[in-house]
Amino acid sequence: MKRIVLTMSIFMMTLMLSGCSFTLPTKIAEQPKIENIEFLEQNDEVVEYLINFTDGTTQTITISNQEVAPSNEITVNDLYQAALEAGFTGSMLDFIDTYVDVTVTNDYTKAVQKGLRSSVSVRALFRRVEIINPIFGIPRETTVEYGSAGSGVIYKLDKSSGTAYIITNHHVVYDSNSNTSNKISDEIYISLYGLEQPSNQIRATYVGGSETYDIAVLKVTQSEIIKNSMAGKISYVNSDNLQAGDVAIAIGNPENNGISTTQGIISLESEYIEMANSNNTDSITYRVMRVDTGINSGNSGGGLFNANGDLIGIVNAKMVDTSIESIGYAIPSNIVINVSDNIIYHSDNKANEKVKKAFLGITMKVDETIVSYNENVDRIVIKESVKVDSINVGSLASLYFEVNDEIVSITLKGVTYQINRLYQISDLLLKVRSNDTVTFTVNRNSVITDLEIKFLEQNFIIVD
Repeated sequence: MKRIVLTMSIFMMTLMLSGCSFTLPTKIAEQPKIENIEFLEQNDEVVEYLINFTDGTTQTITISNQEVAPSNEITVNDLYQAALEAGFTGSMLDFIDTYVDVTVTNDYTKAVQKGLRSSVSVRALFRRVEIINPIFGIPRETTVEYGSAGSGVIYKLDKSSGTAYIITNHHVVYDSNSNTSNKISDEIYISLYGLEQPSNQIRATYVGGSETYDIAVLKVTQSEIIKNSMAGKISYVNSDNLQAGDVAIAIGNPENNGISTTQGIISLESEYIEMANSNNTDSITYRVMRVDTGINSGNSGGGLFNANGDLIGIVNAKMVDTSIESIGYAIPSNIVINVSDNIIYHSDNKANEKVKKAFLGITMKVDETIVSYNENVDRIVIKESVKVDSINVGSLASLYFEVNDEIVSITLKGVTYQINRLYQISDLLLKVRSNDTVTFTVNRNSVITDLEIKFLEQNFIIVD
């Protein structure tokens, strides 16, 4: 039987050429190309390199320079300049096409280093009361301590004051058996990469969260460790632009053994999975990305990054089955950021700890799906026609919408979002605040109409 489980752990510098000895082979059909270049030696101001060609032949070139690059590297431009001195008359592109066999290798080191600066490990301590029933004697209560471990990312950061907002999964800091009133750990610690010793743990407080979205926000204030650290905040991308095959780098705290990284690709940019809630009394449906990146217990709440080190999602689950390998899940960055901003706005320094979402009172449907291939950007494009399926009587929507209205775009705070997928509407409603006026542009019977709707406090619902 397949199980989806939450991934939480329980406790080149350029050389100036002069006097280069370089002989150009005659350009003929099937001309051998440069396969690689090896550094040989450096004597005084002369550096020697060995060029290996694709036909197995080699040639040594010498470059003399007053300022030799410390890495002893040679660039294509160096070779091109040497070729010009040797009599080559073509352009740089001609030279590359004729003599250089370019092999692109992917090096995601910079992306990982960038991601590590914004990644943290998260540890939460819980306490619960248990009844001990001895064979002889009176039953008595005892308090049991236990913990969970996960990961997180730094969303907002003010190093001068040592303040940071951390995004993690709700299930990392929540336990249904906890003796706290909200079932959230009252003793949460985060650790920066490289500073995961107990003495460097930083106490964090819970700002708010949502089990429905599996996102929680933590806050650290006046931390001397953060003030003096190399920590940085995440940069993130629009997850609506992600596609299958994009690089997916996970950074987390697997098995509570410290922050580490794995790398794979996005297998599917958007799908829905269903999981039991924390109390095993109901199920929750999450919209996620599927990845083949290595995901393990303790990765929960950790960042999923692209090839540039930008956040594309938050890891929250994996598929467990003897016949299945490398199926993990992450909450897309648009949901992560919208939910986190919502929590900070409605919960920071306030009694409320929940998400407050604008409520229209309509049910949407996908009327038509068009899949096309855009040669200009080399990608498959999915476009859904999203229409109103039903309207709740007496709801805010009943004053404006009609059944079969097609929502073309939504304008909020001066920004217009084109609606190409059904899920975008729900995501955008998380960005609405009390007294905001939102413009819904709809296609009603082939007529484009703008519906300006003002959301008042009573038009919001609490999302657990």
